[in-house]
Amino acid sequence: MAAYPGKGVVRMDTSVYNHLLGTFNPKYTTKYVNDPKQLRSVVKKIRQITQTSPVYLLDFSNDKQSFVLGMKEYSMKINESLMTMADDSPDSVFEKKKASSSDTKQVKATLINDNEEQLPSPFTIQVKNLANSQINIGKEFYETGKGLAAGTYQFKVTVNDAGYDFQYNIKDDANHRDVIGGLCKFITKAKIGIDAQPVSREAGKIAMRLESTSVGTPDGDVTFRFEDTGTNKQPHGIVDYYAMNQVSVMPKSAEFTLNGAKKTSMSNTFTLGRAVEVSLLNPSDQEARVDYHPDSDLIIERVQDFVDDYNTIVKNNVSFEKKTDTPAKLLRELKGIIGSSKNELEAAGLNFNQDGAIELDTSLAMQAIEDGDMQKLFSKESPFVNRLFTKMDSVKLNPVEYIDKKIVSYPDYSKPAKGYSYITSLYSGLIFNSYC
Repeated sequence: MAAYPGKGVVRMDTSVYNHLLGTFNPKYTTKYVNDPKQLRSVVKKIRQITQTSPVYLLDFSNDKQSFVLGMKEYSMKINESLMTMADDSPDSVFEKKKASSSDTKQVKATLINDNEEQLPSPFTIQVKNLANSQINIGKEFYETGKGLAAGTYQFKVTVNDAGYDFQYNIKDDANHRDVIGGLCKFITKAKIGIDAQPVSREAGKIAMRLESTSVGTPDGDVTFRFEDTGTNKQPHGIVDYYAMNQVSVMPKSAEFTLNGAKKTSMSNTFTLGRAVEVSLLNPSDQEARVDYHPDSDLIIERVQDFVDDYNTIVKNNVSFEKKTDTPAKLLRELKGIIGSSKNELEAAGLNFNQDGAIELDTSLAMQAIEDGDMQKLFSKESPFVNRLFTKMDSVKLNPVEYIDKKIVSYPDYSKPAKGYSYITSLYSGLIFNSYC
């Protein structure tokens, strides 16, 4: 139930309240909502409202209860979004950067550390050639033909500086398809840095394709090589017979220029200054420039959060207006706030439909972010932010202001003001459900 200034009690349907608690998910955890200074300010404002609140009489229907609770929750969400956007600390959304490449087909750049002290200066890069893997393609054989005699074959694989010893058994009735297919699975499954697959470049024939899983080479030599070992009585070892050392593509390191200086890398992806991950994508005869811009994707996400919160309170009012056939006072007030900043809002891609809901034009919003206009629109000094924040703060403290009610008596201003922090209106203390 809910008490109100003066005397009397109005009974509420607690099932509505409990349902809405779960629906609104009101347990805020942001630094803005749980700031002790904010909470003290709320208590002070509640006391001030109490001292000047008249006593009301109204029929608190389920629709009105739902509307009042919704107004309180939605107004808090809007103010939370506004404070997030207006934050001017180093961790604020507008301080976040992203790396941008002037030629995204040649080079991709991604920030892995947004600490500006570690960011390298903007740089130019030109890809001469990409790093590639080593590929060996062995001798071709007819699939159903038979070659090596049955028995156990031993061989060694050297990958960079690591050596691995293998032995493979060939059965009496095994044909080339069986041997090559089985050997490929055997090598790949060992996970030594070689991917082996049977290939067919001509109908009815089969060969072995061996590719290093890494690219580049430190010295221009091969990445891997095979060697027959053991004391086989057979005239041929398995490596020699299937030509497993037959190199088709030599491994190569990436070559590029960085700010005009020649560089090499054993990988097509590397890190600069422990802050920027650079991925070489394609060779080019032109330089690409990598610099830093506001993280427009993140900013768009936060703007969309605000739009969603704003549209929810608009939808709540439109729905209540239709259910009760009562003009929505808040919608008129919001239109007044929007009207004085309409040009700036529309220039930033925030357009308003007939009901007053916002429709976000992403392309205009992106341009406003690049130009700095979006940050100005949502700054602490923005008239739009200040007016909307003040209005939502008022709604949060007393949403019952927006439903019809009859005034029973006014406060007696001839006597000293009295007020209690937990009694503001018929809304009485619902504000505290998020703070307890």
